Order: sequence, then structure tokens, then C-alpha cells
Amino acid sequence: MATLPVPAQGYRSFSQGREGSGLAALFNPAPHLDAYFFRSADARLVVLDEGDGEPRHGSLAAALRAAGCEAGINGGYFGADAVRTPLGLLRHGGKEVAPLASGSFTVSGVLYDTGRGLRLERSKALSTRPAQMQEAIQGGPFLVEHGRKVAGLNATRRARRSFVATDGAGNWCLGMSSPLTLDGLAAWLASGQALGGFRVERALNMDGGSSCAFWCRDAQVSRPAAKPVRNYIGIAPRKSLMKAKGAAPRSRRPATQRAAAGAGR
Repeated sequence: MATLPVPAQGYRSFSQGREGSGLAALFNPAPHLDAYFFRSADARLVVLDEGDGEPRHGSLAAALRAAGCEAGINGGYFGADAVRTPLGLLRHGGKEVAPLASGSFTVSGVLYDTGRGLRLERSKALSTRPAQMQEAIQGGPFLVEHGRKVAGLNATRRARRSFVATDGAGNWCLGMSSPLTLDGLAAWLASGQALGGFRVERALNMDGGSSCAFWCRDAQVSRPAAKPVRNYIGIAPRKSLMKAKGAAPRSRRPATQRAAAGAGR
């Protein structure tokens, strides 16, 4: 069987076993993925925070437009308190909004940008100190590592899922799926059939369920979250120095913060 080429930068949609239109298929019975592909040499990570008070943006689409992003998804897990406290590392513009957390599968990985490229690593084995990260966000659990489905993932609870994936060679994608179990999504991503010719070497789950959101400027695809969320993951041109208006962090979380064990959506 001929190897399919890695999808070019931009939006693509896929359904189980075949590529689909995706524009109106998210809630169809067949599993479906929306994905935005990019190269870390050409695109940079932007982590946007709604803040502790009145939301700065109010939606993924508004936040990404203000930041000059091309596409993005919702971010990491957050608490059920009034300000939706981030449950894990959150950095924007080289400044810390919330510290590195431990103690839960929901913060098992860190997606970050040093200013020279993106990395996706285990929280317990970071090759870069958080203080040296320009943009960073924690999430979890890992879905795929070394090209294989991670063992022990939940195989019964179905929900919409958002994720970030890389082929380990500078190619990346952000994605959102129709309702799937964590195990089901991981198996699909690791199969090599989920994203065309994109071979997933590592993939990390982000907050899911009613928090899931996906937006792409050029494709005019917007799938809003069903409830307010705390933060977002955006992708912008690396050569651009545009910054989100009013996106400077407002507060610094105590270094003792720990993600609540088992916190999941």
C-alpha cells in the first residue's frame, strides 16, 4: 500500500475509515475528527487565558481572532470554583499564570514552545525548565507514545475529545473528535488511519466533553464549547509578533497547587 503524504498545513476532516467533509458531521454516529495541521518551523504556540475575573474573550473564536491565530482548540483542565482555576501549568508570553502541577493523569503532559519550536513531553521528564518556556500548557492523559496506544485508558466513557499530536519530525496537528472513549481515540490515532498520511508518534488529550471547542480561520469552521472554559490553545505564524490584546496574565497561582486526583470531564 502506498504511503499517503503528510497533510499540508491547514484544515482537514476525517471520518472512521474514510475522509469526510466534516462541516456538518460532528454529531453523526460515525466517529469523526476535525484537525488543523502545521509545522513547528512555521507556526508558534499561543496559550490564552480568560483570567480570574470577567472573561477577557468569552469564546475560543474571539480569543484566537484577537491573538492573530490561524486555528486552535480549548485548553487544559480547570477547577469547578468561580474563577475556573487552571489545574496545571499555564504560561503566556514568558510569564506564569499557573504553576506546574502533579498528582493526576489530567496533567501528565506539557505542550510548550521555547520560541524556537514546539515540544510535547511528560510532565515528570521535562527537558526544559518552565521558566524558559514562552508558552506552555499541561494536559492529559497521553493517548499515544512512541507510535503506540497508551495502555490503561478508559474504554467505557464516551465524550467529545480534543488533542494535540506530533509525528516527531516537526509536523503537528490540533484536533477535536466526535464522542469517543479515550481508549477508542488513542487506538484510532495510533492506527495510522485517523489522519490520512500523518503518523502519530505522540498525542496528548486535553479537556473534553462540554469543554471541547475547535476553530479554524481559513476553513471557517467553528465548533464552540458548550460551557465557559478557562484557557485555549492557538496556532499563529511563527514570524508574526502579534499578541492578543489584553491577554497578559492577571494573577500568579501558588507553587503548591496540585491538580485534583481523578479530575476529569
